[in-house]
Amino acid sequence: MKNPFGIKERKCNLSDYNFIYELTRTTIFPYVSAYLKPSKHVFDESFRKNRKTIKILLKGKRRIGFYGIRKDKNVLTVNKLFLSKTYQNMGIGTFLMNYFESSDIQKIRLEVWDNNTAVKFYEKLGYKIKARKGHKYVMEKSLR
Repeated sequence: MKNPFGIKERKCNLSDYNFIYELTRTTIFPYVSAYLKPSKHVFDESFRKNRKTIKILLKGKRRIGFYGIRKDKNVLTVNKLFLSKTYQNMGIGTFLMNYFESSDIQKIRLEVWDNNTAVKFYEKLGYKIKARKGHKYVMEKSLR
C-alpha cells in the first residue's frame, strides 16, 4: 500500500499476538466493558479464527495498528481497524477507509460499539447507521 504516511502492511503472524491483544485491550475493551466483561478467551478464539485475515500496519519497522477485512461479492466488511494512540487523529484512519473504498465493491459494512467515539468518525466519512445489533451499530456506505 503506497500512501503519504509511509505506512506499509504485512500479513499477521503468530508473533503479533501480544501486539494485537494489547492494542485491542487499550482501545476497545473500555467500550466493551460498559456492557460486559471483556474476555481474553473470546479474544483468543477470535485471533485463532481470524488471524489470516488481519493485516499489520507498519511505520518503518514499528507496528502501529492492524485491520481485518472480508470481501463477499460486492460488499467489503471491515471487521477490525485499530491504530495505536500515537497514530490516531493524523488522517491515517481516513486514508485507510478511502483505500478500502477504492476497491471494486458496491458497499462497505462495519460494526461499531454504540458508545464508541468512532461512530462520529464513520459518520463524517459518510457511513450511515443501518441497524442495531445488541450494543453495536451496523454502519454502511454505498459506493456505486
